Amino acid sequence: MDLFRLTLSTLIARKMWVVVLLAAIFTPIVFPYFTPHETATKLLEPARAQTAWTVTWIIGILWTLSQAARFGDSNSRTGIGAYFRSQGCGPIRQIFGMWSAIMLFLLPVVAIAIGMCVLFAMPSDATEASMWVNTNLQFAALFLLTIGPLALLGIGVASRFGALIGYVLPTALCVYGLYGVGYLGMTIKLPGHNPVLEWVYALSPQYHLANLTPRLIFKMGHLEMGAFLGIVGYFTALTLVIGSFATLMFRTDPLRN
Repeated sequence: MDLFRLTLSTLIARKMWVVVLLAAIFTPIVFPYFTPHETATKLLEPARAQTAWTVTWIIGILWTLSQAARFGDSNSRTGIGAYFRSQGCGPIRQIFGMWSAIMLFLLPVVAIAIGMCVLFAMPSDATEASMWVNTNLQFAALFLLTIGPLALLGIGVASRFGALIGYVLPTALCVYGLYGVGYLGMTIKLPGHNPVLEWVYALSPQYHLANLTPRLIFKMGHLEMGAFLGIVGYFTALTLVIGSFATLMFRTDPLRN
């Protein structure tokens, strides 16, 4: 058995994926009814789309990244990585084997979010409906380009420093890139700001670009192809940087520095 199948079997045996899928399915159906939809019927569909993708982000951050850190830590700490390495399975193959299995469980969650938005929140206008589908597909691509590299980073860091740091570091990067960098952007626009903050902002991961929830809520339509490809290019470059760092950090033996 290779490491991909071992990770896949372990995830299935833990059965936490059942809770994850149920949350992804039922939360967007139930939670929007807590909004004042009786007096404003147009609130229900945007609320359902917002809930679907918010839950997807929560699952990606809380579950996917934690599983990545857990497997990265156990692979080196228990000696499983050393065993597979002795069988000819190198570090690169090991880290991507675990990563592929973890990401495989995230794909249905993303598909459910798209399905919820298309089946239960689709605008009735044909033009808006087409833009709605395109926006959700763009959202899915950008979401995976955000969580995927961070999961790889979690595996690599956890294999060297333990599960806690392997989870906290990518999670902090994700939350900062989604929300904190926006506050930093407002700060550098104020007069008399520290020029160092401009460099910090320029080097910060702009994960807020991957959150297209406002475009769904306010029916702003999908990103123009040029803008979308530009964002994809940015996240691809970021993926190469994070992926390279993760693979350099990854270790298969149980020793710690």
